[in-house]
Amino acid sequence: MYATLDDCFVVFVREKRPSKHGTEFVERELASCRTHEEAEWIRKENTNRNRKCVIRFLGPTGGGD
Repeated sequence: MYATLDDCFVVFVREKRPSKHGTEFVERELASCRTHEEAEWIRKENTNRNRKCVIRFLGPTGGGD
């Protein structure tokens, strides 16, 4: 299987933001990475008490029997 340009790991930032209804989370894209290791490094470097980072894979999924 060959990787396409769509195959990547994307790091998203979830930040706590105050609103008139309490606290809400706002999510935005931080970086697109070719490898999970690179995405994991970016996630660790950008996570703090008020901001959480998550990694999502963009590309075809498959496998199984």
